[in-house]
Amino acid sequence: MDFNLFLKHLERNKFQALAIIIAFAVLGVIYIIFTPKSYRAETLLLPESKSSSSLGGLGQIASSIPGLGSFSLGASGSDAIRPSLYPSIVQSTPFVREFVDYTFYHPDFKDSVNLTSYGQNYAPTNPWSVLKKYTIGLPGEIISAVRNIGNEEENPPSTIFDKVKKEKGFYRPTVGDFKYLNAIKEIVSVTVDKSTGIIRVSVQTTNPVLSAYLTEFTKNYLVSYVTKYRQDKQIQQVDFLTARNKELEQKFLEDQSRLASFKEKNLDIRSPYLQNQLENLSSQYELSKSLYFTVNSQLEQAKIKLNEETPIFAEIEPVSIPAIKSKPQTMLVLFLMGSLGVLTAALFVLIKIPKQK
Repeated sequence: MDFNLFLKHLERNKFQALAIIIAFAVLGVIYIIFTPKSYRAETLLLPESKSSSSLGGLGQIASSIPGLGSFSLGASGSDAIRPSLYPSIVQSTPFVREFVDYTFYHPDFKDSVNLTSYGQNYAPTNPWSVLKKYTIGLPGEIISAVRNIGNEEENPPSTIFDKVKKEKGFYRPTVGDFKYLNAIKEIVSVTVDKSTGIIRVSVQTTNPVLSAYLTEFTKNYLVSYVTKYRQDKQIQQVDFLTARNKELEQKFLEDQSRLASFKEKNLDIRSPYLQNQLENLSSQYELSKSLYFTVNSQLEQAKIKLNEETPIFAEIEPVSIPAIKSKPQTMLVLFLMGSLGVLTAALFVLIKIPKQK
């Protein structure tokens, strides 16, 4: 292809090429004007990674106590949930249900709102969604309407899991529920930097205040979930040791009472038989005492360990109300549309060349 020939035909078709570029630029401007502004609020967290040994040889002591040998206390102190799993937590249905129901008050709304009420009463209309619904999405809307005729009870409007039917212990959401849940998952994001370990929590909505509140909620939910999961393992150990401690305490008190009663009834022991009984009762008492105080001591250590198992999340960057919109990105859209316009204009000129020979 001769470049001079291309420039020659570009000169001949410059008005058409310029019109194509302007048309794409105008489309970009229209997209920017009619796309609702979105604001992304975020926070940065740095989890503390602790590594410690198990409860001071508790496993060895447990193995020497009758009834404890088969119980595995396991190691503690390591993170129960890897940070790489944090994104999955905020993509789960239990989180989305609480996320949707989270209610807060702000003077801008003059009312207490949650995500549902905001979407119904305050969110700006997205013209592109309406256009898509009644153009390329119109056949699907018609088919859905036809299928739901007479089945309003089986396919009720979206309940957002507020009063979702349960069948055999499982949730039974409507199609509207699933669409809504998937839409919610798209506005929430949790990413983990593998090199630094920093966790980025962000929420993007069409209102900066709402984005900030929901980001704070997401952060608190994530920290609370990880803390509960981490402590639950230690709580199981505390509960087991508490139950075993009560059993050993009762056995210790019974052996103590039997030994005291035997001594009270036999103040002057000279018979070898009675001396043998006294030694047996004393041995049982000493064993019960040793086991009871050992497990009691380990129970106190386990309770202390439970407090130590609370994970610490340092908030590097707190949540703030975003002042700059995150979408649409004006300069990026104009650049992409302008570039696409230039390429289309060049293609138009190339197509015109053979026709003008």
